[in-house]
Amino acid sequence: MQRSFVPKSPEGWEGVEREGYVPGDVTKVVRHTLVGGRKESADEPGPGFEVRYFEVPPGAVTRLEKHEHEHYVIVGAGVGQAIVGETVREIRQHDVVYVGPLEPHQFVNRGDATFGFFCIVSAKRDISQELSPEEIAHLMATPAGLYLDPHGAPPPRKREPAAAQ
Repeated sequence: MQRSFVPKSPEGWEGVEREGYVPGDVTKVVRHTLVGGRKESADEPGPGFEVRYFEVPPGAVTRLEKHEHEHYVIVGAGVGQAIVGETVREIRQHDVVYVGPLEPHQFVNRGDATFGFFCIVSAKRDISQELSPEEIAHLMATPAGLYLDPHGAPPPRKREPAAAQ
């Protein structure tokens, strides 16, 4: 059952596990799932959206990826670079970033302090996709290429197909 309030504490959020990109994985980037969770079907009970907070330590990057769903990012702390498509922008506390369907994106921390952001996505959504070598080569030739780190975070984990009924 989803709690109505998720209090912040100095260590994170009360009752919220610190995770990597995939539950159980340890990665440089830490994820806190604050509201909801991924759903196989929109009819499943619970919130229709998932709200997560990512902490990106100095020198780290999020996964370079694309997916069919859109999502929204709101910077909570620090300064980072947002790569969305061929564009790179410096972003800081309270800035908002929209990532449209199938737009390659990555968030980069080149500073000395942790960069943190909230990410809001639909609970029923597709799995992240890796970019093709051709897509990576194209992005590397744009201004975003100065900030990209295509292998700086683990690739998406493929989901196991549901068992036959």
